Amino acid sequence: SENDPDMKQYGYHSNGFITTLKYMFDISRTKDERQKYNAARPFPVIGGVSDREALLLQRARGASAKTALVFMWLNEFVIREQLHGSFGCVAPPIVSRLPQYLSDGHLWYNAARKMSYIPFPFPHTQMATLFVNASMFLMPTMMLSKADVWFGFVLNFLCVLLFAGLNELSKELEYPFRGMPNDLPLNLFQAQFNEAIVTMFGGFHPDAWWEAKGDA
Repeated sequence: SENDPDMKQYGYHSNGFITTLKYMFDISRTKDERQKYNAARPFPVIGGVSDREALLLQRARGASAKTALVFMWLNEFVIREQLHGSFGCVAPPIVSRLPQYLSDGHLWYNAARKMSYIPFPFPHTQMATLFVNASMFLMPTMMLSKADVWFGFVLNFLCVLLFAGLNELSKELEYPFRGMPNDLPLNLFQAQFNEAIVTMFGGFHPDAWWEAKGDA
């Protein structure tokens, strides 16, 4: 959120009036504003990021290359731990599910990236915009010629609002991960994912058949 008090400690400040105007006129953040906004919402990484990892991520050019690098690290980690026997007596088919789920995550990341970067067909977009703008001028003439003044006014307003609303909705669906205020709460998703990992790592099932050794 733009008014999150935790973001102020990172030096992020926004003008509420200007932000509201941008919401009303469908104006997204500039590149500089987006960088400041993202810098004020750092992603928490369990275990931290080492200096060498940060250096390699900085050398990788583009978000896709960074994601592919981390994906390779995770697969390498799983394979190395399996070869060293860290999984104990867990059957290899079960361990192989870990790279499969990692691959599924990378697959859907690329699907979301494709949706975000590949634009809607340009001729279709121009024709839709042309007809919506034309309806704003032609619809009042048609309604007033066939209906009463007040009824035609209301019917014209609803019809134009419908076409213009569908056009704006399609614009938002074309870029679902960029525009504000409908951008995805990625930091919240990451925090929930981290909480799930910490919870699963915290201990075994309380009704497990084995007994914990040592002091209770």
